[in-house]
Amino acid sequence: MGDEVRALTVVHPEDSEAGSADTVRRAWNAWRPDVPLVVLHSHTRSLTRPIVDYLRAVAAENRHDRIVVLIPEMHLPKPWQRLLQNQRGAVLDRAIRRDTDAVICRLRLPIPLHHTL
Repeated sequence: MGDEVRALTVVHPEDSEAGSADTVRRAWNAWRPDVPLVVLHSHTRSLTRPIVDYLRAVAAENRHDRIVVLIPEMHLPKPWQRLLQNQRGAVLDRAIRRDTDAVICRLRLPIPLHHTL
């Protein structure tokens, strides 16, 4: 897709379930994906605004021909599971399309068979 790949995550300073930015960085580094992680902070618990702002800042650098955003999503096997699953990917997709010129690719990944919900 390109020469430069970055992973993004959004953390909220008071979210004890998600852990701190340092916890997220340590887990990312332990995984060793060879992709730099950019940790964005949201003081309003918004997922879309920090990501859209980041993409706009990257686009303003004028170093990129095209920004491509990959949005991973779980593809659950049963329709009722898909209805109950949080729709963050769709919300993020709409916000990015509305506020940037980035190309969106939503990756629906099947969950492992041994995973239980």
